Amino acid sequence: MELTSRKNETVRRFRDLARDKKLREELSVFVIEGDHLCGEAVTAGLEISLALLTEKARKKYPDASERLIAAADSYAVISEDIAEYISDTKSPQGLFAEVRIPQDRTMPNGRLVILDGVQDPGNVGTVIRTAEALGIGGAVMSCGCADIYSPKTLRASMGSVFRLPCITCDLPQMICSLIDDGYRVYGAMLDESAHKLGEISFPEKAAVVIGSEGRGISEEVRKACSDGLYIPITGAESLNAAVAAAVILWELSK
Repeated sequence: MELTSRKNETVRRFRDLARDKKLREELSVFVIEGDHLCGEAVTAGLEISLALLTEKARKKYPDASERLIAAADSYAVISEDIAEYISDTKSPQGLFAEVRIPQDRTMPNGRLVILDGVQDPGNVGTVIRTAEALGIGGAVMSCGCADIYSPKTLRASMGSVFRLPCITCDLPQMICSLIDDGYRVYGAMLDESAHKLGEISFPEKAAVVIGSEGRGISEEVRKACSDGLYIPITGAESLNAAVAAAVILWELSK
């Protein structure tokens, strides 16, 4: 039976989950869409409670569709109109899944990236993707960061959120704990009195804090850090948060 009504409870719930962080937290689930993300979720072994697919998608992506259906607790066929209604993109592929938020996320270790108030979901997802690509051990985020389970963050991460250890916590307290554990924590800032990137020899236990797009790292977090660092740039006032993170993480990964 095909779901065709926008008033259907399953349809409305899925659409609300894509748009409401509080609902995702309350129900401990998030939603994804598209051939790539659905496939990454299945490969990562995440618990998929529901799959929604159009008939067109089942024909176009037969392997991905069957893997998704096999991994899900239940599934339903939806109309093209419903796919457009619940989608967070302009051109939905017709594959959707509701996924349980892992409750046993691993505490990051090794070299880390820390995000302080980075509110753009595209930037958060891109940093997580970059961190995984460069072999960084994990990501730590302040409560003021964009939700890692928002559709835009998930798309920008290209599935890295499913694999890279990520936690959200009180940053000053976490930074103090890291320093007590032998870490050096570097706060990225526009301050030429800080250490110049490229001239730092990072220790094995090192973490870098990237601040928000507008104000940088908060004063409280700045005071908690062991050191400051800056990227020498000319011709522009500052770099986008995700770009700055990529430059710094490349150096950190060496």
